[in-house]
Order: sequence, then structure tokens, then C-alpha cells
Amino acid sequence: MRHSCLFVAISLALLTLSGCRVESGGSDDSSAFNPADDVDLTFRTFDLADTEQAPDTLSFTRFSDFYPGIEPAGNDDTAGNQELVESIRRHIDQFIGAQPTDDGKAYTRVRNPLDLMNQVISVGRVDNFDEGRRYIRERIASGEAGNYNTRSAGAIIRFTDQDAVANQEALNNRQWFYQTLDWRYQPPAENLDGKVYRVIQYVARNVEETEREQQPQLLSLLSGSRFNANEFSNLGYNQPEFATVDYVSRSYGGIELRQEFAAEAQKDTLYIKSPDQQILDLSSYQSADADPSPDCIRVELNYAMSEVRLYTSNNEPARVPDPQADPADYPTEEDIPRVPNENNCTYQPEDQAITFWSAESAANRQ
Repeated sequence: MRHSCLFVAISLALLTLSGCRVESGGSDDSSAFNPADDVDLTFRTFDLADTEQAPDTLSFTRFSDFYPGIEPAGNDDTAGNQELVESIRRHIDQFIGAQPTDDGKAYTRVRNPLDLMNQVISVGRVDNFDEGRRYIRERIASGEAGNYNTRSAGAIIRFTDQDAVANQEALNNRQWFYQTLDWRYQPPAENLDGKVYRVIQYVARNVEETEREQQPQLLSLLSGSRFNANEFSNLGYNQPEFATVDYVSRSYGGIELRQEFAAEAQKDTLYIKSPDQQILDLSSYQSADADPSPDCIRVELNYAMSEVRLYTSNNEPARVPDPQADPADYPTEEDIPRVPNENNCTYQPEDQAITFWSAESAANRQ
């Protein structure tokens, strides 16, 4: 049973003060092991921004550390580095719907399904989402595995932007459907503490060919997060230990952001995947005959070192046959074990970075 409610998503405070809860569709015995149910929310707008009532809204968005953190610092604040960082940020804007500040070093507003869903969950005004987190918290307390999964329950999550509807904007600008919202608790095992895993998946709806150019750039995203079960709460914002999100666009390829919050040397790593068109001008760092649009670009921000390193590779598979393996021991070449390819940008060591610079980084990640 679906329930609807009007939400104002411009800030955490306004969302909290909306005075409306979305009730769950019930919890009979058949759904006891998966309480996911339909959720249908109407927002005034999908835009997220800081306000006087909630000045920290944007600090919970996925790129809040990386986006300003890659800013060149000290002697490395050169025109060349500034131009490179500018290109990286403007590329990110296409995926997260960011409105940059006047100097372009941060953003004043974002509009994307991941940041909005994170905000709605953390505010705690949707009964079924709250019920899902309570259920996982109860399973943690009892030491038993548990799962909240909308896909397996056949539940539908739909968000509607009231302003976009009134302005007759493109379909995927006025409605967002989430294919999956999943929390999964894995109890402690040998040499492994108890963990909670969360998945959020969004896919844009298909439209007629004549309408495609009017749609937002973002086609899909898939986000995964891992939490320490002992610190997982059914209230407020849960800080992940690790998080990743993969975005796919209509015209600009894809990007993936991997974040490490629990490791001693905290890192954010951005992968740019757009081999069909040039995103960054790397001519100052590569040989003249190098592909100007390599199929693998890795931008790594090390918060402990306040340093950014950029790696590239082209036509290098991520994994290759193990050079230590004897092909005679395997019936076919496909059966030979694969190992990471250090020539692929994902696995290149520090000394293979094509450039690096000192960065502003972020105080709360150092």
C-alpha cells in the first residue's frame, strides 16, 4: 500500500519541519524478514542547498570533501594545475547537478538522486525507511543476519519534484524511481567484524527518441556503502567506513568515486571513464602521440598527505594472466588465473603518476 507526502527537500531543517510522515504499508508475518514497502514522496524541489536553518546540508553530499579538496595549494597553485582541476570539477558537475560557487572551488547546490536519498534517510521522516533501519539495528542486537531490500519485496520508491511538474520539465527531471534500496547486516565471522552494507540504485526512465535531448545527463547510478555494525544507528546520519558510487551519463561517459573513511590514510579516488571524448587536457604530461582521451583516468586525493596524484592508461586490461602461472597447467588460456595489471591506471604505483600537486585537502578527513 503506497502512501504519499509533500516534502521540502531544500534543507534538512525544512524537511524535518514539514510536519508529515510517510507511514509504512504494514508489517505482517510474510514481510517480517524484509520490511521494504512502497514509498511515494513529493518534494517542492530536488535541489539541495545550505540554509540558515540547516547550514551543513551540503557537507553530507558525496563530493563535499573531494570537490574542494583537490584545490592546488602553495607552490603548486599554478595556472596549469588550476586549469586541470577546473576541468575535473566541471566534469563532475554534469553527474551531480552541481551549481559551482563564483570561484568554482565548491558548490552551492546539488541535484542528484544519491544525495537526495541520503538526506531523506538521515532526516528520518519516512516510516518505512526508519522501519528498515530499526530492523537492521534489531538484527545487530540479536547477532542474526537481516536484510531490507525493495527489489526482492517488489516495492517501488518514487520521488516527484513539484516545481518540475508545474513547469512541465522533462520526465526524468520531475520523477526519480529507485530500483533498489538495500540494507544488509552480516554478523561477525572469523577475522571479520559485523558489517552493514547498503546499496542505492537509480535508473532513468526510458523516453521517446524525440525527448532524449531534454532529459538530464544522468542515466543511472549505483552506490554501495559499508558501515561498522557496532556504530550503525537507526537515527540520523551513519558515517560509512567505505563508500563507492558509479554514475553513467548520456553524453559524458561515466565517473566512479571510491572513498575510504576508516583507513589510517584516508583517500578519495575518482575514476573518469570517457574514452570517446577528451575530458582533460593532458598534453603537457603525455607524449605527443598519446591518446588525448585515455580509457582509464584515476585522480587520487590523499587527505593525510594533502596531495593529489593523477594516473592514466589506455588499452590496458584491469587484469592479466598471472605471469607466474605455467600455461601448460591449464586447459585453455581463459583458465589461467588473472592478477591486477600494474599498467592499468587502477593499479599503477605512485611513481607512475603523470602529475601530482599539493592540495588544500579537507580538515575533517586529515
